[in-house]
Amino acid sequence: MDPINAEERAIVDTVREFVDKEVRPQVRDMEHVNIYPEAFIEQMKRMGVYGLAIPEPYGDLAVSTPCYALVTAQLARGWMSLAGAMGGHTVVAKLLRDYGTVAQRERYLPRMATGELRATMALTEPGGGSDLQAMRTHARRDGDDYVINGAKTWITNARRSGLVALLCKTDPAADPPHKGISILLVERDTPGYTISKDLPKLGYKGVESCELSFDDARVPNEALLGTEEGKGFAQMMRGLEIGRIQVASRALGVARAAFDDTLRYSQERESFGQPIWQHQS
Repeated sequence: MDPINAEERAIVDTVREFVDKEVRPQVRDMEHVNIYPEAFIEQMKRMGVYGLAIPEPYGDLAVSTPCYALVTAQLARGWMSLAGAMGGHTVVAKLLRDYGTVAQRERYLPRMATGELRATMALTEPGGGSDLQAMRTHARRDGDDYVINGAKTWITNARRSGLVALLCKTDPAADPPHKGISILLVERDTPGYTISKDLPKLGYKGVESCELSFDDARVPNEALLGTEEGKGFAQMMRGLEIGRIQVASRALGVARAAFDDTLRYSQERESFGQPIWQHQS
């Protein structure tokens, strides 16, 4: 039984065709020279990829989780960087959908659904790795604002995202620590917010991974995701559920590409007068 309906199957087939006709013929050269895939991203926007997790009334192409996983796998089959370019965006969309205020949803989700506004999440810190409760980035209330100080690192798509879902401490004295963690929605033009540099990588080229700095960055109190401080850790863990599915789907797509290329090579390459696949050990 097909886990997706006919309309969703058509979406997956459209992405498959895009990958085969547009991505795979160019991806080797683009990966080697680390070119940002601007044209591919624009095509993904037109296909509705950035709105796959955004339901009506904010978007018009929301799909089931199995369909989302299959689309991700197809993109990764062509170039994992394309799947990575929409992964964090989807997590932020889910956070806004599940926990955002009406005003936050209306401000961000319609533009995120079209890809006009791209979003990412900022969790990892220098020296902190995945120990999120030990984070040092913090925000204190100052009248009608939060003032943020700290740094994040290895943030994918940060330079081209207009919105960052920032995990930070709003109550450093909370016990247990996770009860003092909140998510703030930081827009790109926020004073005091700086994308300091792109980090070099062995692979996963094309999309950027950056260091972020917050030096008395000031956002309004309305930037708090939802209405209550101290819920950020639980919110992010819930949002990362779709992120984990997305990462697993990327692996599936890369594995499929490796299998297909290996099979084709074994059928085309000959040695000792016959295709190499016939040389059984």
